[in-house]
Amino acid sequence: MYQRILAFDFDGTLAENGTVPPALQTALKKLRAAGYVLFMVTGRRFGSPELGPLRDVFAGVVWENGAVLYHTATHEVYLPFGQVDPRLVEALKTAGVPLEHGRAIVSTYAPHGEAACHVLNKWGGDAVIVHDKGAVRVLPPGAAKGAGLERLLGLCGLSPRNLVSFCDGESDLSLLQLGEIGVAVADAVPCLREAADLVTNQPGPAGVLEALATYWLSEGPLDMYLAHRRKRPIPLGEDETGAPVSIPAAALTDGNMGVFGDSGSGKSWVAGLLAEGMHHAGYQVLLIDPEGDFRGMRALPGIVALEGDRRTLPSPALVAALLETVTVSVVLDLCSYPVARRDSYVANLLRTLRSLKDRKFRPHWIALEEAQHFLPPNGNAVSAALSPMLADGGWAFVSYRPDRLASQVLTALDHCILTRLSQPEAVQTVHQMLHHVPEASLADIPQGHAWLCGQRVVHLRPNARRVPHIRHLYKYLDTPLPKHKRFYFRDEQGFLGLEAASLFEFLQCLRKLPMESLAYHQTRSDFATWVNGVLGDRVLADHLRKLGQRSLEGDGLRQALLQRVADHYEELHASR
Repeated sequence: MYQRILAFDFDGTLAENGTVPPALQTALKKLRAAGYVLFMVTGRRFGSPELGPLRDVFAGVVWENGAVLYHTATHEVYLPFGQVDPRLVEALKTAGVPLEHGRAIVSTYAPHGEAACHVLNKWGGDAVIVHDKGAVRVLPPGAAKGAGLERLLGLCGLSPRNLVSFCDGESDLSLLQLGEIGVAVADAVPCLREAADLVTNQPGPAGVLEALATYWLSEGPLDMYLAHRRKRPIPLGEDETGAPVSIPAAALTDGNMGVFGDSGSGKSWVAGLLAEGMHHAGYQVLLIDPEGDFRGMRALPGIVALEGDRRTLPSPALVAALLETVTVSVVLDLCSYPVARRDSYVANLLRTLRSLKDRKFRPHWIALEEAQHFLPPNGNAVSAALSPMLADGGWAFVSYRPDRLASQVLTALDHCILTRLSQPEAVQTVHQMLHHVPEASLADIPQGHAWLCGQRVVHLRPNARRVPHIRHLYKYLDTPLPKHKRFYFRDEQGFLGLEAASLFEFLQCLRKLPMESLAYHQTRSDFATWVNGVLGDRVLADHLRKLGQRSLEGDGLRQALLQRVADHYEELHASR
């Protein structure tokens, strides 16, 4: 299951009268042995209670309402929010407020809460007073159970997007709201029950055991479990009535998505839109990008774009190390990496990521662009590396030819987003895979629109991107384009046997192209259409269209085209 990190409040949740029942202790040990990562979160002073046989069950403990963190693996103690100002402590003592001292906080009891508030108001500091079941705790600024656990998760290389919290008291609200599922036991305070995603039938430790036995220590029922997932909608756009359309993050992290459409139809725009939405919602994203379409996403905070050739591209181990130690999303740009070596590189990366996903449950969402090149029907090393992880979900496959994808990928898809799709074989594959897709021609999906296909089909216009989609200019200066994106020169009689696989080759072809072909393409605006649709270079495309309006002929046309393309080529090289 996707939620593999479980955090438990202590008093009233895990423990009753300071004791964890034996059956619940056994359940916690089973979870730990099954690979779950467990944390305890308590308002108690550091070191109390003694955890005894449960000491090694927890990867860490958050003490003193989030103010003190203990990392079990290193035995290190952290006070991320500092300590209550000693001057405030002295003022409380002077006012006659009885205090218990922790590492970072001081505590008293309800009869003295009003006096403590009066002292704090008079003192004028920015400490925090928290009430919890009769206890009154004075915390350093910023300290809370949720904030403390978030810091501790970061120290452990873990994400709140894999977290389930179990709570019962007033001070647990920040803990409940931190993760993906918040569980309140039946006798939790009313505000907590209202905020929870799941409320147990039993109170206290019995309620925790009930939830664990139902959802985390059994094989089902998955549909009920997912129903309690916090709704984190990833915006997609608007439907035909103008109503907003979104997809739950859980559909992406727990399931697999296909994004299919013709080249230039907007499928990569939609994939980038999903990636931006997931990253913005706090999920870690990895985009494996063989054509450099997503480098522009490095402009967003927390996204790193990695690129390089055979010698300079970071190794799969280094990419995995970045994803493990830093909570960032990564765009892996392979466009300068040798095509013949890409399968081996991606296969090794997926094998390396398997360990990371098993231990850290990240990246949450991995998108593979031009998936048909990496996952062909006859199988290869990439398919073999992907196979053990496919059933766990969290994958997106972007392709203009779904019919050229391995059957194991197609059968594993839970959702699809379709842009215009015209290849008959690709259309047939989609209809076989998604029986509820209307018979209306997929080739008629308008530019700038898409169909979201799940339990039903939603026609939508995708949102604007936070980072404009870049079918990146620089990658096609010298690096060969895929066969289906090259420019094929023709005349009235047909194909000349001449093709341009990059802007450099296009420039060279213009020098020697027969005049009949030159005039044929310029009259039809083929050059501008290719430069805009494939290279994504609107500036050059506009210039080429303007040349078509100047009634140029013969050598004058050739020289004007050469001058414009050559100047632009040099400008791009100079700006790299």
